[in-house]
Amino acid sequence: MKQRGISYLLNSQITTIAIVIIASIVYINYHLSKEVLVKKIEDGAVNQSNMVISRISRVSVGTEEIARNVSAQALYYYRNNDLDLFLRQVLKSNSIIECIHVQLIEKSTKHLLSFFSSKEGQDSCNPDSLATDQFIRDLKSGNTKLSQGVWTSPSYSKTDSSHLFVSYKLPIYYPESNQIAGVVSCGISLNAMKQMLSKIRIGEKGYIFMVDQLGNYISHPRSDWILQHNIFEKTSTIFKANSQEIESEIKQGRSGAGFGISEYLNNQAAWFYHAPITNSGWSVIIVIPEQELFKELHEIFLKIIVVSVFGILLLFLINIIVFKKMLGPLVRITHAIQLFTSSADREQESKNEIMMLVNSLEDWQEKYGLLIKDQKKTASDKIKFEKDLKSAQEIQLNIVPSGKPTFLEYPEIDLYAMLKPAETIGGDLYDYFFIDKNHLLVAIGDVSGKGIPASLFMAITSTLIKTHAKILSSKDIVRRVNNELSDRNSNQYFVTLFLGILDIRSGLLDYCNAAHNFPYILHADGTLQTLSKSHGLPLGIYKDKKYKSSSIELRMNDLLILYTDGVIDSRDSNKKHYGTHRLENNIQNLTDLTAEEAVERLVKSILIFEGQSNQADDISLLALKYLNKTEDQA
Repeated sequence: MKQRGISYLLNSQITTIAIVIIASIVYINYHLSKEVLVKKIEDGAVNQSNMVISRISRVSVGTEEIARNVSAQALYYYRNNDLDLFLRQVLKSNSIIECIHVQLIEKSTKHLLSFFSSKEGQDSCNPDSLATDQFIRDLKSGNTKLSQGVWTSPSYSKTDSSHLFVSYKLPIYYPESNQIAGVVSCGISLNAMKQMLSKIRIGEKGYIFMVDQLGNYISHPRSDWILQHNIFEKTSTIFKANSQEIESEIKQGRSGAGFGISEYLNNQAAWFYHAPITNSGWSVIIVIPEQELFKELHEIFLKIIVVSVFGILLLFLINIIVFKKMLGPLVRITHAIQLFTSSADREQESKNEIMMLVNSLEDWQEKYGLLIKDQKKTASDKIKFEKDLKSAQEIQLNIVPSGKPTFLEYPEIDLYAMLKPAETIGGDLYDYFFIDKNHLLVAIGDVSGKGIPASLFMAITSTLIKTHAKILSSKDIVRRVNNELSDRNSNQYFVTLFLGILDIRSGLLDYCNAAHNFPYILHADGTLQTLSKSHGLPLGIYKDKKYKSSSIELRMNDLLILYTDGVIDSRDSNKKHYGTHRLENNIQNLTDLTAEEAVERLVKSILIFEGQSNQADDISLLALKYLNKTEDQA
C-alpha cells in the first residue's frame, strides 16, 4: 500500500489528535453531567418520597395513637357497659381508621368477649387477621407473645376482594399489672393510600409504589400485582445489579438508589429510589424510565457531537489548504529530485516528501558509487558522471534562493545572498523566508563532505527547516531538524548551522548557532560585533541533543553578515588562507553600503586574494541590513 504525502499525513495526524481530544472532552463532560443529573434527580426523589412518607406516616402514627388511647380506656368503658358507644365515638371522631375490634378475656371465666365497630358502609372491614384459634387460646392462657403494638400483613376483606386492609394491634393490660386483658385492633384501608400515590406525577412515565418488609406489593399501578407479586422473586427484573444488596437495604429499612429493569414499563431500563416508611416496615419505591431521565442530556450532547463533527471537517479542510501552501516548495523540490534520481521503471512506494528525499539520497548514493566505479572503464561513463554532477549543481543552486529577494512589502529589510559553488559539489546552504508577516527566518550552513550525498543532505536540511519554521523558536527548530537528520544518517554526515529569527517590528534577533562560523554585525556607527556564542554540536550526529539560543537587538542600519568556511578557507597561490582577520577588516569597510553592494565587495576581495588559484570550497554569503527604527530610535 502506498504511503500518503506529507501534507496528507500531517493533516491526518492533527485531525486525529483533534478528534481524540474532542471525544475525550465530550465523553468526560457527558459522564460528569450524567452524575450531576442523577444526583439532582435523586435529591428530587428524596423530597418526593419524604412527602409520601410524611402523608403515610400521619396515617400510621395517628392509628397507633388511637390504638393506645383505646387500649388505655377499654376496660373502664367495659366495666361501665359503654364500650360499644365508646368505640363508635372514636370512629366518628377519627377519619383515618375504618374499624375497631376489641377482644377481652373474662378474668374469671376466660370467656372471649368481642366488641366490633366499623364506619357506615364499611362492613367489609376485617382487621382480625391475627385472631386465629391458636391466638385466642394463647390469649386465654396468658401465653401470647403480643407484648407491644404490631402492624399486620395487608389482606383483602373476606366480603370484598377489592378492598385491601391492614391492622394495627396493641395489647390491653389490667391496671397496674403486666397481665394482658385483651387486644385492640384498628383497621385502615390501603385503597386510600393507593389513590393518593396514583395522583403523584413522576415525570411522564414514572410511577411510585409500596412494598412490605418481605417485598410484597401492597400498592402498585397494576392492581392485579398487589399481594400477588414479590419484588425479590427470581423472575423479577427490576434490580439488574446488586439485587442482594438492595434486598438487604429494603428489609433493614434503609434508603438507596440504582438502575434496573421495569417489567411494568415493558422491561425498559429505569432508575429507582427506595426509602423506608417509619415503624411500618414498608418501603416506598420511585421508578423513572432511563430514557426519560436522560432525554435532555442526550439531546444536548447529540448537538455537541454534530457541532464537533462539523468543526473537525472544517479543521481538516483548512489544514489541507494551509499545508498545501506551506509545503508547496518542498513538494516541487522533492519531485524535481525524484525525477532526477529515480529510474523510469521504478514504482514509487511512498508519497511522503521526506521519505522521497531520503529515498532519493539513497538512490543518489548508489548512483554516485556506480559512477565512480564505471568512470575507470569507459569515457562515456565519465561523461555521464560529469553530466550528473552538473545536474546536481543545478539542483543545489535551485534549492537555495538566489539574488536579491523582492520584499516590496517589507521596506525595513534589505537582504542579499549569494552561493558561488566550487568545481565539486559542496554542501553549502542558506535560506531566508518570512514565517509570518512579522518574523523573517535566515539560515546558513555547511554540510560535511562533498559530492551528491552532501548536496542532498543539504537539501534535506533546508526542507526540514521550512517544515518546522512555524515553531518561531530558533533552538527548537534546530533541535527538531537534528533529530530527523539523525534518524536516517547511515553515512554519518553532519551540518553546521546558524539559524536566526528576526522580529522585523522590534529588531530582536533570536538565533541558535550549531558549531557554525561566528557571524558579524556591522553597526551603523562603524563598530564590528562578533556573535561568538555557540549553542551546540553540528546537526545529524547525536539525536535528542538540546540546543540553547541567544538574542540580540538590531538597530537601524545594522548589517548582519553570515558566511561559510569557504570564505575564510580561500587560498592564494602560496596556499595562504584568506582568514578571519582579513574578513573582519573588509567588513568594517562596508559602512553605508546596501546588502547587495556589501556581498559583491566581499566576493570581489576574495577573488582578488585567490588570484589564479582554483576555488577549493563553496563560497556562501548572506547580508541583512535592518532599516527599521526601533522604539528608542524613533
